[in-house]
Amino acid sequence: MRNPLRKLKRSAAEQATVGELLSGTTTGRVQSAGRMQVLPLLAGDAPTTNLGDPAALGISTGDYGTLKFRNDGPDHVLVPSHLAVMVSQKAQDHAMPRATLVGPGADLPYNAAMCIQQSQGGLISDGRHRLAVLPPSVREAASAMPAKPGYDRLWPAVARFKSSAGLPGSADLVRFMKHFADELDQFVAEFENVEDQIGAVVLMDGEVLGVERAPSHAYWNTMWEPLIRFCYGAEAVRREAAGVPASPVTRAPLATPAAGGDGADPFSALAAALRAADTAEQGLVETATSEAAAQSVVVGVDESAADLAVGTVIGERLVGAYALAGGTPVYASLTARNTLG
Repeated sequence: MRNPLRKLKRSAAEQATVGELLSGTTTGRVQSAGRMQVLPLLAGDAPTTNLGDPAALGISTGDYGTLKFRNDGPDHVLVPSHLAVMVSQKAQDHAMPRATLVGPGADLPYNAAMCIQQSQGGLISDGRHRLAVLPPSVREAASAMPAKPGYDRLWPAVARFKSSAGLPGSADLVRFMKHFADELDQFVAEFENVEDQIGAVVLMDGEVLGVERAPSHAYWNTMWEPLIRFCYGAEAVRREAAGVPASPVTRAPLATPAAGGDGADPFSALAAALRAADTAEQGLVETATSEAAAQSVVVGVDESAADLAVGTVIGERLVGAYALAGGTPVYASLTARNTLG
């Protein structure tokens, strides 16, 4: 499957499709583990651009609800949508409701950030910190909030996510991540970042849970672990903990060849069965992905600099953010709605 190329306007609201935000990418071979599947998006001839490395930013909190970004490099850096900063310091961790741009050599105080650790006080010291991305239901809640001050706005969504996994108490996302650390590490090990990959479509229980497209290979390499572990892995772990039945509608069963005396090589027969199952599963996942790509969304620019623009994406089933370079989509980070049921 190849996604169409299209120029978008820098307007407050414009109709587009999810596929148009993926601008020229093609799909790789699906990877499956448990209830989760990852369909790589490959760059090929798709447009790319340098939007820096978010892991190279100096990040701190100047006050509760204000994330400060320090860019020491010569290029703009895109702060990814729904970025979460979770540190080992005794400090209250924070997250972003939107994507934003940090100019070359600039310091950006973003005063619409939100706390994700209700019971912990303290400010984050300036430095390079491990990056994370919020789980899907928390991302949806963050997307619905205006980019205005209000450090405690995300606490109800964090508490609901955590309690649905059997962890009651205050709105502390870090407690969830620590409690399920081994399971989350396993998710990173189950999936592989492949050559030329620049994004992914993530499915869970047969439905598209997320659509990710990075502006460059380097940017994708930085965001791979924050997305697979903290965002989508966290949702898979939550569903297991909540006892949500797995729904393998995009998984293809292996038709194991029966043992017999027909003289056929059993290993060759098994290999053929594996290939058939892989082909069938690829088709099921690509069908689900094509349906998601056809979905209509409203895109609108929130901020711009030079030939770059960053904005929000609102759809019936998916919400998130996107970025343009010269009018061409080069970044999209979308998450499904209603993941808590």
